[in-house]
Amino acid sequence: MAALRKVFSAVFVMLLLLISSSALAGSSTLSNGYLSIPRIDVDGYGSMELLFRLEFNEQYLLVLEDAVETSDGIENSGVFDPVQQTIDVDRVELDDGKIYSVQLLLIQNDEQIIFSIADAIHLNPGETPSGQTNGYEATTEALALYGAQCSSCHGVNGAGLAGNPSLIACANCGNESALSNYIRDTMPLGQSASCDASCSDVLADYIMGAFNSTNQQVSRETIGFIQILSDGETLRRAAQQLVSRLPALDEFAMVSTEGDAGMRKAISGMMDEDAFHLRLSEIFNDYLLTDKYHSRNGSEAAISLLSSDDFPNRRWFDPGKENRGENYNAERRATNDGVAREPLELISHVVRNDLPFTQILTADYMMVNPLSAKTYGVEGLPFSSPSDANEFLPVQLADVPHAGILTSPMFLNRYPTTSTNRNRGRARVVFDLFLDTDVLAIEGVRPGNSVDITTPIPTINNPECSKCHSLIDPVASVFQNWNHKGQYRPARLSKYGWYTDMETRGFNGESMPLAGNVDSSVQWLANQIASDPRFPKAVTRIMVNGLTGKEPLQEPDSATGSQAEVGAYIAERTQLNDIQSRFVGDGYRLKTLVEEIMMSPYWQADGLAANANAVAHASTGSSYLLTPEQLDRKIVSLFGFEWKRSLDNYYKDVSNSSTSQLNKIFRQIYGGIDSDSVTTRLKSPNGLMGAMQLRMANELACYAVPRDFWSPQGERELFLFVNHDMSPYDDSGALDESIMTRVRQNIQYLHVYLLGEELPEEAEELLISEQLFMDSLNRGRQLILASGGEWSDIALPGDCDVTKELNGTLLYEKDVRDDRLREDRQYVIRAWMAVVAYLLADYKFLYS
Repeated sequence: MAALRKVFSAVFVMLLLLISSSALAGSSTLSNGYLSIPRIDVDGYGSMELLFRLEFNEQYLLVLEDAVETSDGIENSGVFDPVQQTIDVDRVELDDGKIYSVQLLLIQNDEQIIFSIADAIHLNPGETPSGQTNGYEATTEALALYGAQCSSCHGVNGAGLAGNPSLIACANCGNESALSNYIRDTMPLGQSASCDASCSDVLADYIMGAFNSTNQQVSRETIGFIQILSDGETLRRAAQQLVSRLPALDEFAMVSTEGDAGMRKAISGMMDEDAFHLRLSEIFNDYLLTDKYHSRNGSEAAISLLSSDDFPNRRWFDPGKENRGENYNAERRATNDGVAREPLELISHVVRNDLPFTQILTADYMMVNPLSAKTYGVEGLPFSSPSDANEFLPVQLADVPHAGILTSPMFLNRYPTTSTNRNRGRARVVFDLFLDTDVLAIEGVRPGNSVDITTPIPTINNPECSKCHSLIDPVASVFQNWNHKGQYRPARLSKYGWYTDMETRGFNGESMPLAGNVDSSVQWLANQIASDPRFPKAVTRIMVNGLTGKEPLQEPDSATGSQAEVGAYIAERTQLNDIQSRFVGDGYRLKTLVEEIMMSPYWQADGLAANANAVAHASTGSSYLLTPEQLDRKIVSLFGFEWKRSLDNYYKDVSNSSTSQLNKIFRQIYGGIDSDSVTTRLKSPNGLMGAMQLRMANELACYAVPRDFWSPQGERELFLFVNHDMSPYDDSGALDESIMTRVRQNIQYLHVYLLGEELPEEAEELLISEQLFMDSLNRGRQLILASGGEWSDIALPGDCDVTKELNGTLLYEKDVRDDRLREDRQYVIRAWMAVVAYLLADYKFLYS
């Protein structure tokens, strides 16, 4: 063995003489058949980086390929034991993200140095081979306190039990002080007095050290593989997502001169526009679904939910069938929508006025427009116009204890209750939307018939039932003053009162103090939720989904999740915790949350480094299929008109929403929702949606290309470098390179304008578009030549030609003028239509 060790050492010395001493720090990795160990300490020779080639000959063998002297500053990856002839490697990360502790045994030491794998142990998140967690050494006091106060809910490893939240990258785990305060004030549930400030400090230190000490490092390492958008691309994406337009020149200048600070200013300015609040309403309605009562689902869908006993003037707009004027239907729908959109307008009001976002729950008022104010019998509000249905103001209804969305008639009707459900459905939604807690995911036995006759009150006495009901029922009881129709009816005034076989009113294990809260218990609940750290997490979840098209990652199962999946979750959750902290620190200002999400690498992701772990980044990025509403607004911003029908008839349709292909006719077919029977958007296009995309691309190209050519040069959006009669062929049929240069310039411009692609002249994408233009042009020229220029071959299709202005004014008067664009004698217009249709069907146009 001594001789073997001598030869082994000699080989190392020889390699050290031959190889330069540069190395990169990092974990040991096994990838593409090679094991790389950044640093191994060899007695007598110092620290070295090793590279092994993996072979299989009845067993896996590792053949030493390279050895490089490395710096002592690089973190040690393992140790060579000259006595046992082994190398102990602390952590080896595989391509699939799994991590192992490995022991290698020297089995050959002559021409080649070969090791076998003597042992391999799979490591869990945060674990090291010695069993210590992230190098943190817990005190006896911390272990005892955690075991007594926390482990029954959160598990000994912090991963969470029976639906209770994990403590790994938890909502409060970005700040030890905030975590300590939260533990002191609320934990353990129902027994917060049992853990004072000293206790909470010890527990916070333990939770941060044992479960979260490497979160920032994992986050930095994971994010390091993300390639982000350029400033121009980021600004364009922000403008299209937030306000459905292209960036303004001053916004580009701001970003160009001020960098990130300029980007933040530009995003902040966008959030002051009305278009942002329209998008914000869509994002939150995808969760609240209160647009079920919008007039497109029934002219009085919302009004009919209000009791005429409570609001005798609810149908103020109806003077009787015989006396209805021409404004009857318009006032009817506008009134209905004022009632229906009240919770969404509350959100808009809070954000528009930079109020704490907690007020969407704690607001002691509701929102009305001039028309819905009449329905509620409210007078004297300072509206700027008595008929402006888009202006909303706050109001307090007499003798109603408002609690923001929670007491909105629309919210309460959208999530109704029954005498057997007893507000549990409402409680489930409250936990889901405002506390990011899925109570249906709590583990437990749910009998098929849900009947238990062995205990007096199963929801309280049966542990399999109470593990859910002890969480839900106190919140359900809080809603006891609001009936199944969403009417305020204090339970204490009813004949039978509230149910005695349910948990009493409370939240988070704490009973509601009755003094001052009996008739306004939902207001008490709203304040409890507003101070809970899960509230900003829930809001962040909604906004992340709205801005990236997907919700934040769920924590992987501790038993089945790969190391890469766990790392991806920790990295993203750590980023989101930092974002949430800034959101809370800025007074719960939602605009701050939006800004921070958009400045994050996850939203700005454009690609991954070649050596990135695909599993860890499976959900990285913010590209998603545009909703029909977003796609409709994008079309308007680029072309100046909606996708409806021929522009010669557009003047008939411009104010008629029922003719909008994406907002009305094909809205649900294209993956949209009606907030009633269809409540989940399609994230991926199906065959029917794909056919719609092609139809849209062809029709828009048909409408837009001739119209743009018809417009004066200074008013064009699409064709800045060419005209409709500018063929690249001269009279002799030879190519005119000066015209081709302009064609190429315009193709390059169209890629920027329609797709946001800033491409060099030689880019393959531009060459493909150019070839399509030339192929279409040549086929058309051959067709016209073969027919001798018959009208049917030189005329534009009937829906594509330009015979009227957008306002309906005719462009032709006999013997006076003929400003129509009906002919395409050289097939140039139709060749450009082919290019534009091709670009409009591109995923970069259809996706965010």
